[in-house]
Amino acid sequence: MKTFRLIDLKIELDPQQDKMSSIPLCDGLIINKEDGENHWMIEALIPKKHRQVFEVLFQQHTEVKILVTITKENNRPVHLSVQVKNIVALEENISVLLDGKMITNRYRTETEEVLKDLVKEGLSGEKLLDAFKQNT
Repeated sequence: MKTFRLIDLKIELDPQQDKMSSIPLCDGLIINKEDGENHWMIEALIPKKHRQVFEVLFQQHTEVKILVTITKENNRPVHLSVQVKNIVALEENISVLLDGKMITNRYRTETEEVLKDLVKEGLSGEKLLDAFKQNT
């Protein structure tokens, strides 16, 4: 297993809106389980005021999409589909344990193909951006 520092965490609270909400981190780690199936485990130390968000996901055993930045702020964010496995209340924060699979590689390949097709159609500027948003 390999462990990396978690720099940023965003979570998709409402899949209908397709919008990621930023969750402030006090600290965090992400572990590549190296099991051949792209499983990752995340421990995020976050302010207690965000506990309710994770409690609902934990109680409902809901899988949720997240976007994380690993090691350095300027690294490309990675998409994962995770479940909340545990929540531990600490003095001022909570520790949230997430377990899931990375989905970025497939997503990135698909979005690159969409973008290539739109450029081949001659789209550029705002028209390209609008068409890309509709197709991804």
